[in-house]
Amino acid sequence: MKYTLDCEILDGLIFIDESYLSELKDADLLYEMDILLDVSGSSELICDFPNEDWDTVRQRETGGIREFCGQGKMIVWVVECVVKECELTKSAEITVPCKWLHLPTGKLLAVTASELIQGLAYSELEMEKVFELSLEPGWYAIQNEGVDNIMYCKKQPPKSISLNIQEVC
Repeated sequence: MKYTLDCEILDGLIFIDESYLSELKDADLLYEMDILLDVSGSSELICDFPNEDWDTVRQRETGGIREFCGQGKMIVWVVECVVKECELTKSAEITVPCKWLHLPTGKLLAVTASELIQGLAYSELEMEKVFELSLEPGWYAIQNEGVDNIMYCKKQPPKSISLNIQEVC
């Protein structure tokens, strides 16, 4: 499936099962998401942490959102200022290190991070989705080359899931 990704500054691509959206409505998690997306400390968020190293702040202040992703509830690719054609394909088998996504309802939602934050913070606004895909409920291995080419395969996860956050240059 081909799709167009259009990310703004301080943005990214999110994969999530729609059932987990209600857990992200917590204002603290949305604030952590804003911090996570600000890789270089270029937003006004740095004013909340005067005289602190941004890398230290970012690591310390994003624990909740990192844990959420680490449970397989969401994958975040941090990308900004990009408009590109991308492709999602089903693979027969994925064996290399990958990310893990749990889809309890099978409703995969792809959305930009900025749209997710805005849509959850202001429920009266309709969230603009990159795409939606109905899959069989369960766990999925997700492998990617940047955000241009993402592959998925339904399979059982390992006992420990690596962090589902990637900064894409």
